[in-house]
Amino acid sequence: MELGFPRPRHFQLNFTVTSVLYSLDLSHPDSAKYQENKNGIEDALTQLFRNSSIKSYFSDCHVQTFRLVSPFFRLASPRRLTGVDCLCDFTSAAQARNFDRAAMYEEFLRLTHNGTRLQNFTLDQNSILVDGYSTKKIDGKTKKTDLPYWAIILICLAIMCCFMVIMGLRKNEGDYEVQRQTVSSYLSHLDLRKINNRLR
Repeated sequence: MELGFPRPRHFQLNFTVTSVLYSLDLSHPDSAKYQENKNGIEDALTQLFRNSSIKSYFSDCHVQTFRLVSPFFRLASPRRLTGVDCLCDFTSAAQARNFDRAAMYEEFLRLTHNGTRLQNFTLDQNSILVDGYSTKKIDGKTKKTDLPYWAIILICLAIMCCFMVIMGLRKNEGDYEVQRQTVSSYLSHLDLRKINNRLR
């Protein structure tokens, strides 16, 4: 017979580390780079939650995988960033106190300077998810900072049009200046006194 006691809570925590460039070493658990970053992130998460308002029912966090985060086109950073998938465990007291994924998400943001820094690791604040939850979601999909192709093309066309208009205006101004200087030069060589004598 199953008793009605609250069960331990497990939260899937996902984020992108912008200070660690992804390499194939991070796909091999036996590599030194994998172990170094795994231990560093797990220690940082442990210290983070054990010095927080939820420390009484925090158990631990484990890094499950590192993954490549490489958008096809990103204006801010074209680098190969590292995505991190973690599993964080909390005691049954968390469920008893209605500690859900939204509360976990808000607490993580608060502890990491609005989702930008985890000790020595810098984070992409738009990448943070807790059990798929994020306040930066629109229509069920994580909000992207990347510009779509059509927007990039329109921006390029607008820049080209502005450049052509400016060059055209400068050319017209140059033609006008040449004509003005030509007329001025011609008039300056006229002997106005001879013209006056002829008129008399």
